[in-house]
Amino acid sequence: MNLSKRARRFLDNSKWKDSVREESDIIQAFEAAGIAPTNALIEFQKNFGGFTYYAYLEPIVYGILHKPPCRGSFKNEPGLIVIEPEDDIVVRHLECADTLYQETFTIDEQGRYYEGYDIKCHRFETHIENLAVLEQVNKGKWGRVFEYELDFYRKGCYDVVDEAKYGELVRRLGLKKIADFPEDIVSWDTNGELLVWRKADAVIVLSETGISARQREEIEGIFG
Repeated sequence: MNLSKRARRFLDNSKWKDSVREESDIIQAFEAAGIAPTNALIEFQKNFGGFTYYAYLEPIVYGILHKPPCRGSFKNEPGLIVIEPEDDIVVRHLECADTLYQETFTIDEQGRYYEGYDIKCHRFETHIENLAVLEQVNKGKWGRVFEYELDFYRKGCYDVVDEAKYGELVRRLGLKKIADFPEDIVSWDTNGELLVWRKADAVIVLSETGISARQREEIEGIFG
């Protein structure tokens, strides 16, 4: 598990629920489900099974396997919850969180992480890195000064922010990736004044002091 010191501190200070973490137990669950385990899924469960993140007051307990008591989909399912490919879902997914929060959290066999079947990052470690940075940002005085989002009704499960457009934003604003953040479809970049959060399906520009009309016009020109 290759995580930054920032992400490790975040995990150390997070809540964890007792979970299935032994590799032999994980493999046994795959055998019971009749599907072959992958290294990505085994490592996900070993490293993050039981990690708990709160969406407002609702706990999201990560893992493809859970020990009772459970509150969400895993309340009546002691094993894996497998979603086979169908329609726009072109790869096998496994539910990867027990929660009452109104969202479906899944991971595919290659370890890519999804919310509502929309891809969020290529590795779950990136999700942890993202949460760790977001925690620090929320403690500051950063405010949103620009936001661009892919059209909800037109985008597919695998559509992400256009790389060329984001590259143009990086060039014009003189952005550099913050230290120790992994390469993925998510990033945090800064020029010392502005902080830019590139999500899989959105770009959010933050500032502690605001931006000029010229800067806003320039950014809107890229994503307009």
